[in-house]
Amino acid sequence: MSSSSGCMQLYAIGPELIMAGMGLALVPVAGWARGKWRMIPLIVAGIGILSALGLTGYMLTWPPETVFCETYAVDGFASTFKILMLLGAFITLLMLWAYFRDHEQIAHAPIALIFSTLGCMGLSSALDMVMVVLFLQMLSLASYLLVSLVRTDSGGNEATIKYFIYAAVALAIMAYGLTFFYGLTGSLEFRHIGQYLLTGGDPVWIAVGAGLVLIGYAFEITIVPFHFWAPDVYQGTTAPVSGFLSVVPKIAGFAGLLRFTLHALPGGMMGWPTVLAVLAAVTMTFGNLVALRQNRLKRLLAYSSIAQAGYVMIALAVADRVPGALSAAAYYLAVYLFMNLGAFCVAARLERAVGNDSLSALRGFGFRSPWPAAVLALSLLSLAGIPPLAGFAGKIFLLAATLDGGLVW
Repeated sequence: MSSSSGCMQLYAIGPELIMAGMGLALVPVAGWARGKWRMIPLIVAGIGILSALGLTGYMLTWPPETVFCETYAVDGFASTFKILMLLGAFITLLMLWAYFRDHEQIAHAPIALIFSTLGCMGLSSALDMVMVVLFLQMLSLASYLLVSLVRTDSGGNEATIKYFIYAAVALAIMAYGLTFFYGLTGSLEFRHIGQYLLTGGDPVWIAVGAGLVLIGYAFEITIVPFHFWAPDVYQGTTAPVSGFLSVVPKIAGFAGLLRFTLHALPGGMMGWPTVLAVLAAVTMTFGNLVALRQNRLKRLLAYSSIAQAGYVMIALAVADRVPGALSAAAYYLAVYLFMNLGAFCVAARLERAVGNDSLSALRGFGFRSPWPAAVLALSLLSLAGIPPLAGFAGKIFLLAATLDGGLVW
């Protein structure tokens, strides 16, 4: 990966600048947008997200480079993941419009959505430990606001507190782990850390630092045993926000974890492929088994999303030695994005119509609302990997990459 001279290549962060500018511009607008004007922030946010999406798609053809003094990557890997995040954000924006169209909070929701997505985009490109913490903090703070959109909802307030406490602890542990790497190498950049560790370093302290950093990423992508916050938060907040949290931050977490392991721990150092493989096996098994015991649709989808994270982790475990592993992970995450948001979209409709998301409320749903019921059925069948749906092809790609990597077990 080449590096441009200088440290202020603003042209390389065009999509991020669009999102940041749009978010900042909407802050004062949302303050006076009331009544018939309350939809203005949502419309402007939609235009901004689509503009950032178009520019990111154009950047797919750019040659890879590092900018801002080698702390930020501009390459096909980052652009692909950013496209998925922006698509998820736009679909969530439509879900928020349908869910909150008669609620005053619709004016404030797009701002939190934009800044949360901006943090996710930055995390996929960050090559520096300080920037990782910065973008995780931006993602988390904006997500707290999304979870607590309905201020009078006691369940939403409880979910916000749980999310805040768990996220703050996970981020603090991760930041503490990053200080170990700085103490060992004297650098904050992933590539410099990786180059130094290849030449030496105390393996005990490297393992401790890597384990602490992994906790932060594992929390974001809901890997067992750091998943415990997800079901309660998904259940406590509204369905559109649950759908967003189950997809966009998770995609960012996978992108960030790949950056960290491949650059800062090259060559499978400290046995991280085996660690990820074990976590993947435990996560997919636990998520699927516990999902069978749920009687609420959002909690069922929460444990399903935990299992889906386990599936993607098996591709990450062989990413250092199987060329097609990254493509398999990206394809599966793209399928997961549409299928999971489709399921949560139906959950949002069910919440508005019935007032809850219990599985008993789905009885007769196909007769009352045939098209939403068809979307839910297709989404769940695809998430389960039933042929010939896209989820089946995604699981085939993941398993093929895993077998090529020698992880037959």
